[in-house]
Amino acid sequence: MAQCSMLPHRPPLHAWSRGGRLQLLICMVACVLGFAWWSPARAQNAAHQRPDVLIMLSYHPGHSWEDRILAGINEWQGNGESRPIFHTEWLDSKRLPGPAQYDNVLNYLTQKYIDKRFDLVLTVDDNALAFVARNPQIFGNPPVVFSGINGSPGDLIGNMTEVTGILERFDLSRTLHTALSLHPGTRRLVFVTPEDDVGVSMRNDINTVMALEPAGPIVEHWITPELLVIKDRLKEKTQETLLFVLGAIPARKGFPPLEPEEAVSFVRAATDLPVYTDLDTSVGKGAVGGYMNSGIETGRLQAAMAQKVLSGIAPSQIPYVRKTPLALVFDYLELQRLGLSKQDLPSGSAFINEPASIFDSKYRKPLIIFSVIIATLIACLAALVIRSRVLADRQRALRYQATHDDLTGLPNRHELPQLFRQFDRTAEREPVALVMLGLNRFKLLNSTYGHAFGDTVVRAVADRLKAWCSRHEALSRFGGDSFVIVSRLGDDGALNDLCTRCEDLFSTPLSINGQHISVSAAFGISIANPPQINLENMLREADTAMYEAKRSGNTHVVTFDRCLFERSARQFQIESALPDAIAKGDIEIYYQPIIDTQRGCIAGFEALSRWKHPELGMIPPPEFILAATDSGHISKLTQYVLRQSCEAFRPHLANPECPYLGVNISVSDIYTGDLPNRLAEILKETGMPASRLILEVTEDMLLHDENSAIEVLAQIRSQGVRIAIDDFGTGYSSMGYLSKYQVHLIKIDRSFVQNIATSSQDQKIVRAISSMARDLELSIITEGVETTEQSDLLRKMGCLLQQGYLFGKPLPAAQWAVNANRAPAGRATQSVH
Repeated sequence: MAQCSMLPHRPPLHAWSRGGRLQLLICMVACVLGFAWWSPARAQNAAHQRPDVLIMLSYHPGHSWEDRILAGINEWQGNGESRPIFHTEWLDSKRLPGPAQYDNVLNYLTQKYIDKRFDLVLTVDDNALAFVARNPQIFGNPPVVFSGINGSPGDLIGNMTEVTGILERFDLSRTLHTALSLHPGTRRLVFVTPEDDVGVSMRNDINTVMALEPAGPIVEHWITPELLVIKDRLKEKTQETLLFVLGAIPARKGFPPLEPEEAVSFVRAATDLPVYTDLDTSVGKGAVGGYMNSGIETGRLQAAMAQKVLSGIAPSQIPYVRKTPLALVFDYLELQRLGLSKQDLPSGSAFINEPASIFDSKYRKPLIIFSVIIATLIACLAALVIRSRVLADRQRALRYQATHDDLTGLPNRHELPQLFRQFDRTAEREPVALVMLGLNRFKLLNSTYGHAFGDTVVRAVADRLKAWCSRHEALSRFGGDSFVIVSRLGDDGALNDLCTRCEDLFSTPLSINGQHISVSAAFGISIANPPQINLENMLREADTAMYEAKRSGNTHVVTFDRCLFERSARQFQIESALPDAIAKGDIEIYYQPIIDTQRGCIAGFEALSRWKHPELGMIPPPEFILAATDSGHISKLTQYVLRQSCEAFRPHLANPECPYLGVNISVSDIYTGDLPNRLAEILKETGMPASRLILEVTEDMLLHDENSAIEVLAQIRSQGVRIAIDDFGTGYSSMGYLSKYQVHLIKIDRSFVQNIATSSQDQKIVRAISSMARDLELSIITEGVETTEQSDLLRKMGCLLQQGYLFGKPLPAAQWAVNANRAPAGRATQSVH
């Protein structure tokens, strides 16, 4: 465009000369060539913003030393944009040391990376560095940062110059001095090493260190091809001997070598002598400890050196690190076994297997807080005792008024402890059941007919309970519409009899002012044997069970058990954490595709919410949605899910297939009446077209307040948003409400799809729903499609839009955004009317 703006003013057509046309042609060719050169260059630069780094490891996944180095590398410092793209390969040269494995890996990597060029290669241990040095052309001759090299790197790298890294050197002198200070009577040092090249290098390093030490214990080298042969020799050694087990050694000759920590564990099982080694992974497996080579610290240091190379510093300018990073760590159990004290160890020592202690600094603050709480409780208790003595005379005068209910004449919750104690004394050794009774929908009855009528109902219930209770039972009005019954369970069948009596209590209506009033109640039962009887615990348990029973809405009896307690505690924890999770955006949006099976493309997505709690792990959506409803946070949750779902849908707006987005809403959202306004704000903020959004509601949502539901859904439709009935067929399916609420789409519940291939009844139901939908000009989606057989059968029935694991599991919305704007040629999504 800049070049074109510099052209002279174009003369009239009749005056346009051959020279002018030639100049224009040259300019156009220059523009095309410049764009052709610029676009690939720009694309290439964009594609290489993150460097490609190959991590080549000598051994195999599960090798502890290399796994810890790899973990350290993966702690790469920096944000996601600067973090390289890692490619990890294992030579497996320890389990398969022969040339055949070398050739197989060479052929595999040659084919795999035939067109790949790496910005950097990280190698771990000798074999990986030697492999890269011998075959640099496979990887594009990149610079190399190594670790874990036992010998001289010059023997491995050959002519390569852009190489730096970390040598694997065990600082024997520091661990040796520490061990001798802990075992002052030591007269003999035994070094157990393998007979391979690594063992030769270890023995050379040991001899070099010991040559610099003053005269001291006798040094023995046990060069062994297998650990089994040294078991008898270990029995001959006195307690004045220290063992150093170094390297990977087979347990039996002909078997693969044990990992270093496995070799230490083998030797420790055969002797009571102190065992020392060089790797931190062996501490806790039989090694006492000391200044240990740290794999994870080595990986971190290797990553730091790699970052320098990627920043532009030549590896040749970065000197070798000739001392392996160390960790000063000890096994607390080994120290205890050997009678050693923590005070004898070097400062800064870390410990494995150390038991927790309240005297540790990390427990000091909780201990102080706990002590303050206990002191406060004691002070409060003392104050209550003093106050109770001062007010004793007045309390006796007001006792009846304070301990009995004015409305029913029953003992109230304040008298319940005394009543319970009297009952407990007469219960002898029989179990006791505490029943908490709560009337269903009592608040609705009060708001509809008035509190005076509600009081009349409570009196009628109290009268029925008085006649219902036996002489072995005590009755109290706990408050409001709640009553407490304490019952003695004399035999094994008493509990079943009590439950049956509770279920039959309101089988006949109440007679109030000559009218028959039907009521229902929820019963929660807590049971305890005399040694464990505690009123507060039983009240809490019974109340929890009653709350569970109220979920049914009818007369229902629930007996408290451990599972119910755990569910209640979990529910409380979820409800407490939910507002913070919504505020911090911890609830992630997933999409599951809805497929047009006729045209073979994605017709839309259903937005699903997923929450990974830091302590509870993944919480099922029905569970935290129920928690949101019970705690009054459902509107915030719905608004959050709507906004996040629409935000995540932006990459799909330009898709020529025009997929839609389906989002579930709750019954609370419909009946609050504020949903249309909040929905309009979200559509405006996110730029989401209303025509691409479908709100999914379940059938039972539409059966509470018909007028309110019709009004809210009409306002939503007026904005251009469509309505779908979710889980169709599981509620009160009716053609009447499909017409009355003017829905656009129905989703057939997965329960009719699971057995459709074998169940003629399910086939008839789906076929009937499909026929009805066509008559009403509604679109259909079948949920839970998992097999090709189900999909083909549904298509024959006219169910073309399908959803289920056959086509894709729910995935994070960001994963569906890849290639969101590229749809298969010649295909279009079936429109949803």
